[in-house]
Amino acid sequence: MQAQNGRVVMTVDSTNLLNLRHLHGKDRGWLTKYPVLTDSNNTDGGAETENRDMMCFDDVRRYGTSSKYAIVTYGNGVVTALQARRWLGESGRISLDQYDEDSGDMKEIGLDIIDCPYLSSVPQGLRDIIHDYDGVIFADVCKEGPGCNILSSFIPDLQREGLLPKRWEFVGAPRTYNPLGRALTFLGVEDILTAFERVTS
Repeated sequence: MQAQNGRVVMTVDSTNLLNLRHLHGKDRGWLTKYPVLTDSNNTDGGAETENRDMMCFDDVRRYGTSSKYAIVTYGNGVVTALQARRWLGESGRISLDQYDEDSGDMKEIGLDIIDCPYLSSVPQGLRDIIHDYDGVIFADVCKEGPGCNILSSFIPDLQREGLLPKRWEFVGAPRTYNPLGRALTFLGVEDILTAFERVTS
C-alpha cells in the first residue's frame, strides 16, 4: 500500500515487541486491535468522516486525551511509557481512573502518551496537540548522546514554531553496551519516572 502511494518505507523491527503480550502483570494489554484511523473534513458545513487503513507520516496515536502532561515516544517507548503511567497512578502521583460517559468504561487519565511512529520529521499531528499540555517528556528509545536521538531533533523545531511547552524534559536510553538479548540498557520505567518528577516539580 505504501509503495502504491509512491513511498519508500523502512521498518525497524523490535524483537522486544514481537512476542510481547502483557503490559501489567498478565493482562494481555498489548494484544489490542490496530487503531482505525479517521479523517474528518468539513464539507458544506457538515462533518464527513473517512476511515483509512494506512497511517500518514503526520499521524500520531494518543493514549489519553485529557491530561496536563504527556510523554512523546515511539516503538518500545510506548510500552515503557504505559508501564510508567500505571506506576504513577498506583503510587498516587496521577489519577488513573475516570468514568467515560460515552463508552461507559473507566479510562486512565493524568498523563497522556503520544506515539509518533514515523520519525523523519515532526509530525503535524504532534504540532496540532502539543500546545495543549503544560509539560512534555520526550522519551527516546535510542541511547543518549550527540546524533543518536531522533526525538531530540523535534525539540528545536517545536521551540522555533512556538509550540513547545515551557516545561519539558528529554530522556533516552543509557549510553552503554547492550548485551544481545537483554533489555537492561533500554529506556526504562525509572528513567521516565525521574523525568516526570523533574517536569512536574
